[in-house]
Amino acid sequence: MQKEDSLKTGHIKQRYFCARELQFSIALLIVLALLGGVFLQAISSLLSQYYGVDTPILGVLLVIGYIAIVVLLAVFYTHRLIGPFVRLEYEMRMIAAGNISKRLTLRTKDDLHIRNFVKHVNCFVGRFEEMSREYNLLNSAVSKRLDDITREIAKGSEADCSMIQEEIKALQAEMRKFREKW
Repeated sequence: MQKEDSLKTGHIKQRYFCARELQFSIALLIVLALLGGVFLQAISSLLSQYYGVDTPILGVLLVIGYIAIVVLLAVFYTHRLIGPFVRLEYEMRMIAAGNISKRLTLRTKDDLHIRNFVKHVNCFVGRFEEMSREYNLLNSAVSKRLDDITREIAKGSEADCSMIQEEIKALQAEMRKFREKW
């Protein structure tokens, strides 16, 4: 509740890197890379002791093995973390092109911080769609009333000035109501 109030008033306490799920994913990536290094070191020690493989070859094997582990982890995490944002970017382009009935989609394996992001964007797009619909209704009502006023003014001296004045006040009230709501 306090977070929503702070968003409405414009006071946002800035916290950097607060997505715990993302922190956990990056920490897991680092731990897996370190464990891979320890595993490679154990393999090299085993090869050196039991099979008599000399040190230069072990060094090359360690470097190649560690590079392979890092590449595999990077590919996996890139697909898992960046992949959803590529999909979301495509869907956002569709919304920006005017398809405001479109909503961002989620995959079952998407992380929680991505789910929260999608939830907030979909809420924003929904409110924008509602505002656009109400704006279109207001625009058509204003256009119709302005046509009525124009016809009344076209009568010249027979024009009902009090009716024109009331219509203009009603239009102003509707526009003010729309502006205050949004």
